[in-house]
Amino acid sequence: MPLRLHSGAVVAPSGGTYEPNETVLRYHRDLVELFGGKLDEELLRAGAQVSHTRMAELLVERLPAGGVRPDLVVLAAALPDLNPVRSVSAYLGLLTGGRADQCFSVTEQGLGAAFTALRVGAAHERTGGSSAFLLAVLEQTTLPAHDPVVHDGVPVRDSGVLLLFESGGGFGEIDSVTRLPEAGLLGPRLAEVTAAAPRPLVVAGPWTDPAAVPEGVDRHRVPPGGYCTSVWSALAEHGPRWREEYDTVVLCDRDPRSDTAHVAVLGRGQ
Repeated sequence: MPLRLHSGAVVAPSGGTYEPNETVLRYHRDLVELFGGKLDEELLRAGAQVSHTRMAELLVERLPAGGVRPDLVVLAAALPDLNPVRSVSAYLGLLTGGRADQCFSVTEQGLGAAFTALRVGAAHERTGGSSAFLLAVLEQTTLPAHDPVVHDGVPVRDSGVLLLFESGGGFGEIDSVTRLPEAGLLGPRLAEVTAAAPRPLVVAGPWTDPAAVPEGVDRHRVPPGGYCTSVWSALAEHGPRWREEYDTVVLCDRDPRSDTAHVAVLGRGQ
């Protein structure tokens, strides 16, 4: 039986205090210099200092008490953690009941990481490997060097999202997840998936072209301020209301680094 959205949580935590760590500084210095850059410790000091670990703890506190315990945990991130030596996906598995046999992260894919993670969760269920899947999308912006996506224009804020999917029919059933090699293909794909969809809503990330959404289709445009978490934050926040108003929710976004686009379709099923 397909996975459907069960519950969600979203946080935008306040900042912490900079605590220098020589091991982490050395890691960041080696990484930045590998790509011809230079470590900017002042930028590190000025960051919000919100680790993935802290976000995970805050998010789990916001999940409904006594809820479903996941057997698969996948963490998606477009930006590196404040402390890169921690295995936060395994920690999330522990925080949510310790039932998950597999806990891992999807990274190095830009904002497409969350869409890949959703595809993995759906595929895992189809093979009989999962009946409850936890998707964590985490974004922290304390970085060792200037990043135009994070620091230019509207600054990206620290935020995190948890989405719990479980087996069963109903609203939020994972129907399809698609990666498009170029953003120009987004319009035709949205036209295709909404043409026959019952009561569709398109949730578009801030990097998408507004003209890509077909005329006459309800839309929710996520405001700037997020990178990887944008459409997922909207789903966690507004999902309970959308459940009453729509049968199909189409999540889409464009990655400003690669100009690729991603589309996930959640239906109501049977």
